[in-house]
Amino acid sequence: MIEVKELSKTYPGNINAVSNISFDLNPGEICGYIGVNGAGKSTTIKILCGMLGFDSGQISIHGFNLPGKEIDVKRISGYVPESGDLFDSLGVTEYMEFIRDIRNLDDTVFRRRLDYFAGLFQFTEYLDMPIGKISRGNKQKVLIVSALLHNPDVLFLDEPLNGLDAFSIITLQDMVAKLAENGKTVFYCSHLLDIMEKISTRIIIIEKGEIKLNKLKSELSSSPDYKSLENLFSDMAGGDNRATFSYDEAFS
Repeated sequence: MIEVKELSKTYPGNINAVSNISFDLNPGEICGYIGVNGAGKSTTIKILCGMLGFDSGQISIHGFNLPGKEIDVKRISGYVPESGDLFDSLGVTEYMEFIRDIRNLDDTVFRRRLDYFAGLFQFTEYLDMPIGKISRGNKQKVLIVSALLHNPDVLFLDEPLNGLDAFSIITLQDMVAKLAENGKTVFYCSHLLDIMEKISTRIIIIEKGEIKLNKLKSELSSSPDYKSLENLFSDMAGGDNRATFSYDEAFS
């Protein structure tokens, strides 16, 4: 379970990244955490991962409190960053072996899981290639698989679909749903509202560091005024003030 109470984080220059936000997520929930650029999504996820400190509030990840239990939180969680730096000089398998060692995985378990995920995401043929020589999409697959090898209880995803092909996107969606069915908690940041609507069990919308909506998707779907997550987000994030494209103005 993830419990966040009155969390706040301010960056230098008095920039309020998150302001007094609170929410709870249960095992088996997939939380779609949605907001425009700069809304506070990545700050929130980095704090929950134990990568970034915060100014005030209380956080518990499966019983481990932050600050103080960052190592324990990292032990039970997997994190796919929005843009991850990889060791380009290492081979894909060498990098995965590095993950095996820091996760203290049994080698037999590691080999079986690596073979399975490489087949699932169709990059078996790249296992012996240097990371610097594979495509952006395959690098993203490496990031995803490296976050899953230790079978984490909590999965943090920050725009995980960057560079993925259509089949891999479908595979990831299906995998996330099945992880949740098996009791994993998934915290998923994305701009792709159609995907968020398909897979999320809870929707949280954050704007300028403040939570504007926190509801189960079933609650939203049963509302007579609800049309789609895209319409809801558009209304909440600007409505009539949202910029629209004019061909004549752009190219006159």
